[in-house]
Amino acid sequence: MTPTFKNILVPTDFSEPGSNALKIAIELCKKHTAVLHLLYVVENRYIVTAPAPEIAMSALITEIDQKARSRLYGEYESIIKTHQISVQIHMPTGIPYDEICQAASEMPIDLIVIGTHGASGINKSGMGTTAYGILKNCIKPVLTIPPNFEAWEFKKILFPIRPVQGLKAKYEFLNTFLKNNDAAIHFATLCLEDEDKEELLFNNKEELYEFLAMQKNSNFSFNKKLYICKNYSEKVLLLSEILDVDLVVINSTFYYEWIQFMVGPFTQQVVNYSKVPVLSFRQGIDIYNNHNKQKKQPELNKASLLQK
Repeated sequence: MTPTFKNILVPTDFSEPGSNALKIAIELCKKHTAVLHLLYVVENRYIVTAPAPEIAMSALITEIDQKARSRLYGEYESIIKTHQISVQIHMPTGIPYDEICQAASEMPIDLIVIGTHGASGINKSGMGTTAYGILKNCIKPVLTIPPNFEAWEFKKILFPIRPVQGLKAKYEFLNTFLKNNDAAIHFATLCLEDEDKEELLFNNKEELYEFLAMQKNSNFSFNKKLYICKNYSEKVLLLSEILDVDLVVINSTFYYEWIQFMVGPFTQQVVNYSKVPVLSFRQGIDIYNNHNKQKKQPELNKASLLQK
């Protein structure tokens, strides 16, 4: 089964990082003739102190809701007019990362594209609660876009890997994502200093052989190297700068003893400090969409969007 690439979900909060991610997502939609799903979440977390809090709460949410609807539809019209791509808009109410993950699971979404503030952002944790919640909980691939990054064609890719199950599916997705461009991929096999690298590679030799066979039949140029390191995230970030890549692909499907290489210290540090986009896969990732089992959210049209 080949991964599909027909629906891209872009959560927006109308911020600069969100707008930057949207620009890149639009170009990806053009490249793949994909549908752009633009989603804005009206947060339902407000603290109101007033004699009649339920009235104040209702008025506040109504005002925010109307402004957001107007702005979201403005984005919709602008994209349709300027870029001539298929666009659907969605506006659920709730906690942002919960609603984004739910939308991604209920619709045939192939990729989520989201902007981040980076480690220099307002939130010292870097990526922020929403992006972190998506990376930790969503079962779809996520492309995080750092501040001020504008290129959308990825020519030099760093693919840090552990020799475990799941490499084939990730590589197939990357192949579809790049769509046969003239990319060069550097496969960096990572091994801790205190690991027995021969045993690690031998125990997963079948997976590695199949992975290597796929590379030989691809249209990309590639090289591979084994790296011994003390810290996964530091090594990946260092390699991304040394190799001057424009995309890092995180293969984060690991057994539970490798939890530090999944969402948590590794993914958070790489996404926070990477100067280039990061394509992330978490454990249990759903690369092969089963559209028959997914509910499709209705598209918001102009009439429904402007309803109170």
